[in-house]
Amino acid sequence: MRIRRKAGRSPLRSLADGLVFLALAALVTLAVSRTGWLAPESGRFVAIDGDSLRKGEQEYRLHGIDAPELHQNCTGKDGKPFACGRAARDHLRSLVTRETLDCDILETDRYGRFVVECRAGDVNINREMVQSGWAIAYRRHATDHAEAEAAARQSRRGLWQGEFETPERWRARHRTSLMRGAMFPDPIPVD
Repeated sequence: MRIRRKAGRSPLRSLADGLVFLALAALVTLAVSRTGWLAPESGRFVAIDGDSLRKGEQEYRLHGIDAPELHQNCTGKDGKPFACGRAARDHLRSLVTRETLDCDILETDRYGRFVVECRAGDVNINREMVQSGWAIAYRRHATDHAEAEAAARQSRRGLWQGEFETPERWRARHRTSLMRGAMFPDPIPVD
């Protein structure tokens, strides 16, 4: 009696198994990062604008908030325009300068930035930007900071002291000019 040996795995079957393994590993990593079980990204960060940070070459987008664009102007309580985009960036700078931040990475956006929730000690930086009135709750992505926005609006802090166009609407109106570089042909240095 002859015993038949099983043929080895086909290369196609091995490839399929490998792809399934990678997909499962990616899902587990995503689930773990969203629950905060992974160590946060820690260190010193630089404010790029009112809702973005940089550490080394990596950019980070603050989750659940939207701040005026760097070149955006708003109207103050005196009825005069002011550079609210720069004011928002300056406020974020004041929160992160000389502070070590712990940032939980929640996801990566379509621009390759890590989307994060950051803390400096007990202070939630995302919430503080909204509570101080220099950013709004970005409800399209999360409602985490809606109460902080209501408090800022009620107290007329930051952007709420006058009138402003939502950053999302401002970006939509200026998208063509921004992409062509016609609106701001020379880069504005980050102090």
